[in-house]
Amino acid sequence: MIDLRIVRILWVASVWMVTPASAAAPVNVIFDTDMETDCDDGGAMAILHSLADLGECEIIACGTSVLTLDALATVDVINRYRGRSNIPLGKVKDQGVRQKSKFTRQIAAEFTHRVKSESDIPDAAHLYRDVLAQQPNHSVVMITVGYLTNLRNLIALPASDQHASGLDVVRAKVSKYVCMGGNFIGYPPKDDLSLGNVNFCRDADSAFDVLHRWPTEIVFAGREVCSVPSGVRVGESLRGVPADNPVRRIYELYSGGKAGDRHVADLAAVLYAVRGTTDCWDISAPGKLKLERDMKFEWEFTSEGKQRYLLKKDNENGKNDRHVEATLNKLLIQPRAG
Repeated sequence: MIDLRIVRILWVASVWMVTPASAAAPVNVIFDTDMETDCDDGGAMAILHSLADLGECEIIACGTSVLTLDALATVDVINRYRGRSNIPLGKVKDQGVRQKSKFTRQIAAEFTHRVKSESDIPDAAHLYRDVLAQQPNHSVVMITVGYLTNLRNLIALPASDQHASGLDVVRAKVSKYVCMGGNFIGYPPKDDLSLGNVNFCRDADSAFDVLHRWPTEIVFAGREVCSVPSGVRVGESLRGVPADNPVRRIYELYSGGKAGDRHVADLAAVLYAVRGTTDCWDISAPGKLKLERDMKFEWEFTSEGKQRYLLKKDNENGKNDRHVEATLNKLLIQPRAG
């Protein structure tokens, strides 16, 4: 008997399969990160810059979704090391999450950066609106690998004489939003938070608002595909890159010594955002996340839904997991351009 669920997944995957962006125009990316509690944020930035060096994307803005200034300094350190010191930067202001970090204070102290004071840094929501307004319609991929605070603030910006509302700018300029978050277990998936979901839970109000109001397509990179339960890990390979590479230093500080392997949650989200599913993942049929205030959710499959989530490909004996690791590792340790 034919398993209709498998047929549906394979059909959707074939429709959504894309070739690497190097065969087409570069993908314009806005990258939003917490860059505080986990080293994989640094790994994600390494992947993003390597893809930019290959001509597959252009990083048009970066922001941090945490209050700590050292987190944004760490973002700037990585941008400078990879030869992109002029990328516009912003951060959340006034109200947001603040967590302890194993690495940001040390990175900010050890490396040169331009993040000197809170007053010099624009609010990320205003920055994103300004940057988006300059882009062609439906040309930007938004990526969050942390809390959704900045995106909530963005879509809450009202219209003025000089600006369209944040929501209208997003609707006009963004093609896709890739969100690292959620656990998509079962069919249809239902999240009881047993795996954890800090990207949603630490600022639940923002997650609830964004995931109900965001006007474009959303694709989720869930924890079961790329985080702690996934069995996919990289990082030890950074031991072989130059000692002045700040991403290597982030993994060293996080591990308390030599760089070690860590899950690939944020790295995978970036790779998908730029390259699509390629031969790394499949993708679900369309639907929508029925998210509650406590961040539990059920998934509803519907052809009218604008949301999807990544799926592991056929993974006999972990073969595809190892392929994903190899793909990410190559980009993680790719030498900087020039």
